[in-house]
Amino acid sequence: MQTIMTPTTEENSWRPVAEAVSWIVGWTYFALWTLSFYPQLLQNHTRRSTLGVATSYFPLNILGFLCYTLYTSLLLYSPVIRTEYAARYPNAPNPTVRFNDLAFALHAFILASVTYSQFFPSIWGYEAGRRRERTIPFVWGVIIGIISTIAIITAVAVGNEAEPHVPDRQTDGDFFSLDQINYLDITTAFSLSKLLVTLIKYLPQIYTNYLNKSTEGFSIYQILMDFFGGLLSLVQLGIDAGLEGSWEGVTGNLVKTGLGLISMGLNIVFMTQHYLIYRGQKQDRNDDDYDDEDRDGEDEDREEAREVRRDERTPLVGHLEGRYRDARDLDGDISE
Repeated sequence: MQTIMTPTTEENSWRPVAEAVSWIVGWTYFALWTLSFYPQLLQNHTRRSTLGVATSYFPLNILGFLCYTLYTSLLLYSPVIRTEYAARYPNAPNPTVRFNDLAFALHAFILASVTYSQFFPSIWGYEAGRRRERTIPFVWGVIIGIISTIAIITAVAVGNEAEPHVPDRQTDGDFFSLDQINYLDITTAFSLSKLLVTLIKYLPQIYTNYLNKSTEGFSIYQILMDFFGGLLSLVQLGIDAGLEGSWEGVTGNLVKTGLGLISMGLNIVFMTQHYLIYRGQKQDRNDDDYDDEDRDGEDEDREEAREVRRDERTPLVGHLEGRYRDARDLDGDISE
């Protein structure tokens, strides 16, 4: 006779407390991560400049949070994907994704897009970044690669769902088989893409800080809030896994686990640069990474351009306000 396990009195007493703590922790890290997007946006606006900020960070960030938005929304609201999730993780059939994850992802996507627009003087009229801060070709290659991979996985999954898989003893035991890819694997592709973006997106900024010998321009408040938000996200994930009674809640939400760990590790690198290595140092405003031939032909134009008052630029925003003037990129460098 099969014994049916029923919750004990002790379990019933701590479960509501754990659920309440999970809710509080979840919305706290949501608030920290959400607010972390404002310091850089406001700092660029106050300085009317994006000098010191690596442009490569933002196209990656936009793609990453678009993937995260799709990942969380599908796991939350797609009955088909939730059914496939329950079948793949029978010990923890309910995804540990929460509504605050989706709210954060969508808000982050919007804020990252607005901040990226600040790198275009024709829109806002801010002082543009230098060559060392441009979006590097490698970043565009990563973006194209991610989009192409997701498109291929989606096409394979749609094909497999249209023609249900017939079990084959010779292939079903394989570690990987294309005919086993389903809609749930599309969400996995979105989550792994977000992880890859998170791993890469901070590296150009770390290198830019190294070239500038300073962290001036990149907001440390963004890093601090990102760090503590990542820590609390891991705390919530652990609580939710305990409530489910299985660590499959962690393995089934690999993106949340990876996001917390990777973000915290790279945040520590930034904090080390800001508070120890380059503490109090102003950035080197010369383009030392230019070749001599480039510098000889551009120094005079750049110096002349920098003498132009910032309020004499012609941002699109100024045009909309009725203050039309000819737009001009002071350094000749805008995001490509």
